[in-house]
Amino acid sequence: GPYKTQSGNEIKIGETVRDLGVIANNNLLFREHIDNIVTSSKIMSGVLLRTFSTRQEEPMMRMFNSYIKSKLEYCSLVWSPWHQNEINKLERIQKNFTSKIYGLDQLDYHQRLKN
Repeated sequence: GPYKTQSGNEIKIGETVRDLGVIANNNLLFREHIDNIVTSSKIMSGVLLRTFSTRQEEPMMRMFNSYIKSKLEYCSLVWSPWHQNEINKLERIQKNFTSKIYGLDQLDYHQRLKN
């Protein structure tokens, strides 16, 4: 039957729960959370690339780490994806942004992330 509190009130079981900004469904899957991160990171990436004309490595990497990477890594130990499709979505954001940086644009993706 349904779960009840000590006072007898029914505890409703929802489809999703948000705790500390991390969204999980009742099967403990994080697809919605990952989709939200991907969407907000794409938006932030677009805003940064349109707002700032510089493509120099130092300011671009500072913006990347502050505004994009921080979103991608927040609580990642909890929601870390294991479906290749979800991993690809997250990496595509990093690949796209870092490919726009002068000096890093000639390097492959993994070399760009090391810088």
